[in-house]
Parts: sequence; structure tokens; C-alpha cells
Amino acid sequence: MQHSIIFRREGVYGAFPILNHLPDGRLTIGFSLSTFHDHYALGEWTVLVSSDEGGNWSLADDPAIPATWPASNPRERSDRFAGVMPDGSYLCAGVIGHEAWPASRKAEADERGLDVREHVQGADNIIVNRPTVFVQRSTDGGKTWSRDEWDVPGFSGTGFSRPTVLGDGTVLEPVYGRGPDGARRVYVWRGADCGRIWRLHPVGSPGDEAAFVETEPGRVLCLARTGGNDSGGYLVQFWSDDGGVTWSQALNTNVWTPSSPPNLVNLRDGRILLSHGYRREPMGIRAVLSEDGGRTWDVENTVVLRDDGGYVSELRPDGSAGSDVGYPHSTQLSDGSILTVYYITPADRVTHIASTRWDA
Repeated sequence: MQHSIIFRREGVYGAFPILNHLPDGRLTIGFSLSTFHDHYALGEWTVLVSSDEGGNWSLADDPAIPATWPASNPRERSDRFAGVMPDGSYLCAGVIGHEAWPASRKAEADERGLDVREHVQGADNIIVNRPTVFVQRSTDGGKTWSRDEWDVPGFSGTGFSRPTVLGDGTVLEPVYGRGPDGARRVYVWRGADCGRIWRLHPVGSPGDEAAFVETEPGRVLCLARTGGNDSGGYLVQFWSDDGGVTWSQALNTNVWTPSSPPNLVNLRDGRILLSHGYRREPMGIRAVLSEDGGRTWDVENTVVLRDDGGYVSELRPDGSAGSDVGYPHSTQLSDGSILTVYYITPADRVTHIASTRWDA
């Protein structure tokens, strides 16, 4: 295994990297650069690009990179689908989610029934959840954009950065939050006809942050983490046999990873790779493989990529170490090896973005 630091700066909370493997072979990472302990992506949106499969990274200035495309706020950029469609158009889709408002707008947020939370930086601002799904498209290489938005009544939640595109071009963007009954559940913002026809479908409960992968044509596996003791700390699974329209009842998997969401990747040899954070001692990053299309997971041969996390970030000394590690994204490189990108807080207590290159 080869470990590398991608972004580390004292006094900056480097976390929640969003890895994208572009068709031309380049890798990009987008993340929120925050000078405070930030789990809402409220900081300056930053994009890095690598042309040598993760060996070196530099600031991206190419407007063709999906992570650089416009958005209403940094959180939207972090948790949306963004990609080039078969017809050459640029497409973004997701949920507006959490954003910072001046505290003077709290009455407006309350009147609209929006979820309001305290801002970590003080009383001058608040964090507001906008339960609004959107689709944004450009047909001229990003010079101009069209955008449609729809509020979801009775919903409070956000998108999640584990989308997938099915073999027929259907886009599946994970969404999670609380519905009108107050229960936490997974949804899918589904773009059929290569992202031209959009519908919001319920996936199921319990669950929140989720990932999708197509295991065979039209059959989709969704894995999701759960909150509290809903699943005993195990990831839950949902299955769809109609391209993500309808879903089975939740069942536990045998992958125990409390409070840590999954990332799913189809490998070229037919196996499915599941990477996840591990927020129990020894904290770090782990990976599990399935050889039967996601039906079972070889947890006895779990790959431990990192086990040197478990420290509290310098930016929140009274916090929990378990919140300062995890959220990996993985991709398969040209030589068949795996690059896994994540965030971690080691003994120096500087939360930073790192990668591990390894063989599955």
C-alpha cells in the first residue's frame, strides 16, 4: 500500500473529498475548504486535478471539469451528480441542501417551515436546509445554463455524493432525510432518458447516506448507513429490479460500520468494491469485496487501509474523534490497482485529505 497526503494545512478542516474519475483518465477532487470544524460544506469550494492517477495534484482551472460547474452553494456542489451526458450536454442534479443564511432571515426560514440549525461560527449566521431538488443543464459547453427547481413538501434533507449512471443512461442520485412522518429514509432522484425525465422515488427506511451500484442490467443495489440502533451498526441493503424505480424492504448486511456510509465501485473483473470509514477503535479506512454481485460480502478478509485515525481535530478539541475520519471514494486505475481517497485525523490532530493506492 502507498499512502499519500493530498491536502493538509494547519488551521483548515480538510474533509469530505469528492473523487471523480473523468473519461480522459484525469482524477478530480472537490472539497469545502473551511477554517472551522465543518460538516455542512460551508467553506470555499476547492477543486484539485491529477493527470498522473493521483501521483500529483494541482488546483483545477478547466471549466470542463464537472466539480467546477456552478451551483447555488458549496454543499450543493459536494452532494450532487455532475457529468457529461451521451449527447454532450453538461448535467447536474441533486438537492440544494444546507446553506448559510444571515441570522436576520431566521423568521423567513421559520415561516417557510425550513430546518434551522446554529452556525458553528457564531450567532451572526444560521444553517438552513432547503429541501429543493434541481436539474441544471448546459448544451454549449458550460457557457450558459438552464435550471429547474422543485420544493419537496414535508421533507428535510439533502443529496449525497454517491451517484451512479446505469447502462441505459439513467442517472441515480442518492437523497436522504426526514419525510412527513419524521422517519429517516433513503430516496433516489432518478433521471431517466439520459437525465431528461426526473422523478423522486422513495427507496426505504431505515437509512440515510447511501450509495448505488448496478450489479447487472436493470438490477441496482443500494447500501446505506443508519442512525442510532436502527440496524445495530450494520449497513442495510435495498434492491431494485427495475432500474431504481421500486425497491425491496431493507435487510441488514454483514458489514458492521457504525456511522460510516458506503462507497460502491464495479471492478473490471466483476467484483464489487465497498469502501467505508471505520469509526470505532482502531479508527481508519477499510474495504470489503463481493464476488457475487453484492449478495454477500467477504468481511473475513476485510482490507484495513488505515488504522491510525481516532484523534480529535485541532479545530474542535471538545468534539468526537469518530466525526473526523472516513467518507472514502474509490476508483480503479489503468493498471488495475485501486485509489481510495478519504479524510483522516492522525496523532498531529490536523484533519486532512489523503489517499491510499492498493491492490484488491
